[in-house]
Amino acid sequence: MTPDLKGADALLMIGSSERCANLFYATRFRAPDPFVFLWTPSEKIMLANSLESNRARDQASVDLVLSYTQYAKQAKKRCQERPNSNAVLLELLRDLGLAKLQVPADFPLGTADFLRGEGIELAIATEPLFPQRKIKDSTEIENVRRAMRAAEAGMETAVEGLRTSAVRDGVLFLNGDVLTSERLRRMVHQTLMDCDSIGEHTIVAGGDQGCDPHQVGFGPLRAGEAVVIDIFPRDEASGYYGDLTRTVCKGPVSKPLRHLYETVLEAQQLGLEHIRPGAEGHLIHQAIQQFFRDAGYETKEQDGYMQGYIHGTGHGLGLEIHEGPRIGPCGDVLESGHVVTMEPGLYYRGLGGVRIEDTVVICADGYENLCSLPKVLEV
Repeated sequence: MTPDLKGADALLMIGSSERCANLFYATRFRAPDPFVFLWTPSEKIMLANSLESNRARDQASVDLVLSYTQYAKQAKKRCQERPNSNAVLLELLRDLGLAKLQVPADFPLGTADFLRGEGIELAIATEPLFPQRKIKDSTEIENVRRAMRAAEAGMETAVEGLRTSAVRDGVLFLNGDVLTSERLRRMVHQTLMDCDSIGEHTIVAGGDQGCDPHQVGFGPLRAGEAVVIDIFPRDEASGYYGDLTRTVCKGPVSKPLRHLYETVLEAQQLGLEHIRPGAEGHLIHQAIQQFFRDAGYETKEQDGYMQGYIHGTGHGLGLEIHEGPRIGPCGDVLESGHVVTMEPGLYYRGLGGVRIEDTVVICADGYENLCSLPKVLEV
């Protein structure tokens, strides 16, 4: 699908496709170093250095791969000195006859100033740059499914580590050594590697640490405390993410914690029952907010911290762990082909945090849950 250029000659992007999901989506070529990409009404063009040009010709979903070295030579003839990357880009644009371009909102400012100074007209492209990324095709869904299988394997490793641990003075020990968040996270990451996936910033947060939804967790894990485990691996082959959260506790579990968990579990099921094409994300979020209020769990600032239901209900995922559509206060209308999480949570210091998350594909008649892992609090 050609982007809406709104009268421009082409869309211009510069960056590393290993770091920029939009650039990878447009080219299906992963590279650690920056390259130039142009999308005209008729073709996709890459300007690649000698390290990447041959591989790009074999792998990139583009129509033409041009040589950076060739255009550097042309630029040198013009300026009679070693040209920088901006001069080479200008040579390319002049050669192709492109003078009016769209660029993403995060386009490099220095390059933009240089091009405008040379008479190139630049306009900021409408966001999202590629709205079609929200709708996943069968290949993309399979990529997410593979990442979810890795996430489930990692979660099974984490839960088994907690289940087989011993308790000494309230602290968990595994094979004679203290079981820390860091140690359990390493075990999860090793499993993810065995599944050809990459784990980063995996959350293993016990007790009050679990009340900060993005606290990765540190230090010894303890019996009787909720441990929030949030695993979001990237499938190494495709670059697509999975996302899965469970909250578990090496017993005994207190009655208040068990009630908190059961309330979140019921809220997640309520949210899943709303998932279907045409459902409005903000209304799903509001329904869960109201459910928590009716259950007696308020959201407010207490003791200097926001506590209760302090985040959105879900988000899209694919080439990024957080992308559209959203299920939250400013949620989107859901469509068939969306891949979204459903992850309500409650967080109260002194009691702990509970979050339960599945990833689902929205289908014509509802949804398919990409996760079959059981939801059990006490292990």
